[in-house]
Amino acid sequence: MKTKLACTIGPSSGERAVIREIFKVGCRIFRINLSHGGPELWRRWAGLLREVGEELGLDHVLITDLRGPSVRFEGFKGRRQLKAGERFPIFLRGLGGEDSLEIGSREFFKTVSQGDVLVTDDGRGQMEVLTVGDDRVDVRALADMELAPGKSLVVRGRESFVGGYLENSLKEIEEAVSLEADFIGLSLVRTRFDVDSVREYLVGRGLETGLIAKVETPSAVANVVEIAEAADAVLVARGDLGMHYSLEKVPRLQKEIVDASMRVGRPVIVATQLLGSMMMEPTPSRSEIVDIMNCVEYGVDVLMLTGETAVGRYPVEAVKWLGKVVETYEDGVSLPRPVGRENIFDRFALGVVELAEALGAKIAVYTKAGNGARRISRYKPRAEIYAGSGRNQTIKRLMLLWGVTPIKLDELDYMEGLDALMDELSSQGYIRPGDTLVLTYGISDEPVHIIKIVKI
Repeated sequence: MKTKLACTIGPSSGERAVIREIFKVGCRIFRINLSHGGPELWRRWAGLLREVGEELGLDHVLITDLRGPSVRFEGFKGRRQLKAGERFPIFLRGLGGEDSLEIGSREFFKTVSQGDVLVTDDGRGQMEVLTVGDDRVDVRALADMELAPGKSLVVRGRESFVGGYLENSLKEIEEAVSLEADFIGLSLVRTRFDVDSVREYLVGRGLETGLIAKVETPSAVANVVEIAEAADAVLVARGDLGMHYSLEKVPRLQKEIVDASMRVGRPVIVATQLLGSMMMEPTPSRSEIVDIMNCVEYGVDVLMLTGETAVGRYPVEAVKWLGKVVETYEDGVSLPRPVGRENIFDRFALGVVELAEALGAKIAVYTKAGNGARRISRYKPRAEIYAGSGRNQTIKRLMLLWGVTPIKLDELDYMEGLDALMDELSSQGYIRPGDTLVLTYGISDEPVHIIKIVKI
């Protein structure tokens, strides 16, 4: 598949047999959400992913999502059903008594005001603030709703500011590193400086962990271009956007974020409620299929299932359906190909794409950091794209890119890499007699650059 599939591991999918089936139906990108569960469970899931991937001989990408500087429910156990009009208190952690609704942020009580609307559960739960104290707010449910521990809570129209991003996320970053995550999902980023601060910290430790910026707040929407430039990929967190914006605005915001990310050449992931009905039902609704089709035709690189596979009844079936819809519509991707005159790197990539399409050829690129393949993928060519690299982290980055099939090679110089890539493509059956191949590598500092056209 050109559009890549991703899923979230949770209680419904965190067993060996289920993980094996999810691998088999085409998912290679897995997410562990550090907002739920605990270190022992996360380590178990990460270990199972490695073991099953090795057993099947399949590479995979592990993304760990940080909680970020968020406010979340805690204190009570299980799920709590509330009726429209029901009044209830929310306490500061440790002050509400057994099984009370609590949150851990004292700043929250300084921020909220009488008459504010609090939103949780991706916008499905809404409460009006009736009274505010130093360590307690009383609220009224505006509709029937369900609360659960770990669910985030926001004040509609306002963002939570709880100090420096790195400082607040350091413990979870260390947890992600210990899980050997390939990418860290940065929740609630506001500016590129949030991304840069985490990058500098990781680089200072000699780590190449990729960073995925989650766009889910008004600040992130306003700064999406600079955030995308600083990150390795962008994730459109539709559920969280739906807590800050009225629901009818979310589709337009999604398109704007996707377009902005693609303009700066970053892979983009769309997540949340792609197949929400499959939390309970074995087949999707027609409107969900239309939603996925639209995402595919936008040119989105990755579609990510969240609750459907984490806690839904039909995790494997959800991945199957996602793949089925993707395969049905991904050949219809046809997007404008804008390129700045001043950007030789993007113009070169576009030239490779147009050459391959004119020849009816496949594209093969040897890449050390993945940038050449990323630029080619950005233009969504009709040609198949194969990208070889000798660096494991680069292979993981290639796995997020639309239309790119990563090929693991030894670390070589560029010309040797092209020869090794062609040999590997032939031995794995990706190219056959009669095929035409356009081979190249990302623009380097060398005075002469090579593009090969090979008839197999």
